[in-house]
Amino acid sequence: MDFKQLELADKEVIDSYLSSCRIESSELTFLTFYIWRKAFNVRFAEHSGCLVVEFKDNGYPPSLRYPMGKGDKKAALLAACSYYRQNGLEPKIYGMTKDMTDELLMLFPDKFVIKPMKDYFDYVYETEKLISLPGRALHTKRNHVNKFKRTYNYKYEKITSADADEIISEYDGWLEKHNVEMDYYLEGERQSIGDILRNFDKLGCVGAKLYADGQLCAFTIGEQLNSDTAVIHIEKADISFRGAYAAINQMFAENEWSHLKFINREDDFGLPGLRKAKQSYRPVFMVEKYSATLLEDLKEE
Repeated sequence: MDFKQLELADKEVIDSYLSSCRIESSELTFLTFYIWRKAFNVRFAEHSGCLVVEFKDNGYPPSLRYPMGKGDKKAALLAACSYYRQNGLEPKIYGMTKDMTDELLMLFPDKFVIKPMKDYFDYVYETEKLISLPGRALHTKRNHVNKFKRTYNYKYEKITSADADEIISEYDGWLEKHNVEMDYYLEGERQSIGDILRNFDKLGCVGAKLYADGQLCAFTIGEQLNSDTAVIHIEKADISFRGAYAAINQMFAENEWSHLKFINREDDFGLPGLRKAKQSYRPVFMVEKYSATLLEDLKEE
């Protein structure tokens, strides 16, 4: 199996596989692969009419993603697992949605150990509720947005590639001002945000920026995930402006995604603070994800 590093030029090829099925997971988009291509050394291979993606986390063994496309998934899995065994690696498949897990077990009964990956379940919300923030459950969020609008002379604008230098410069300034400790993952994300903004029009994503009293205070980037769902990949704000996060969240939903029923706001990465924040918006459901570890070598039957 011939894996190659993922680059911007691969978007058309990757999208040709992803467009052949309904994607539910925020992890399975070209933009996600592109954002994390450096931090997770993202590679991909084509085999038997399928796309097989590989992530290699910093300091950890690599893992596969379930084959995507209309081709022979069984043949692709056989080839991928054989490749791993030949290279002294334990075949593991991460980030599988429930339908992928069911299909894997049908193709290879009793060959894999399946475990839920709860830290990586996606939070999905009703778009209308992220816009209106109704009822007692969301009154705090509604108050934050209203106070932001009362406090600042604000302006909402869509992002274009021409905004790259301004946003990158301001974002770096926020990190420095608030003494954000840059770990391996944050640095990888920071670099990818710059790459996305400089190639914004080529990537086909949607973004917005928010000003308060003439200063950039927040920006966000997302895309349409499937026929009724958007996914938000990036959301950053200067916490000096109270309510900026709540405001960009609400305005982005209202201005760009009101035609879609749901918004996927990705996972919480197992971080308690992020989990609390995402739960506070009252998700309507979670996209469950699973891992699969091979018990014994696979054989063509």
